[in-house]
Amino acid sequence: MNGILNTVLLMLDSGLPCFSRGDPIGNLRKRFHPEMTEREAANFMKNVCTDAYNKWTTAGYDLIQYLQQGIEK
Repeated sequence: MNGILNTVLLMLDSGLPCFSRGDPIGNLRKRFHPEMTEREAANFMKNVCTDAYNKWTTAGYDLIQYLQQGIEK
C-alpha cells in the first residue's frame, strides 16, 4: 500500500484530471482497507481480483484490447 501511495503521490502535480478533484490519495488509501490485518487484506484483494476476472465486462475489455491492439489475454 505505502509503495503504491508514494508512487501516486509523485503524480499529484502532473496536471492529470484524475488528481484535480476530491482527495485522490485518501480515496486510494481507503481502497486498500488499511483497517484490515495483512491476511484479511490479502484475502479481500484475492476476492476482488477473482470477481473482476469473472465479470463479463473484463472479458469484453480484453476482447477490445485484442481486436484494437493485438493484446492477448
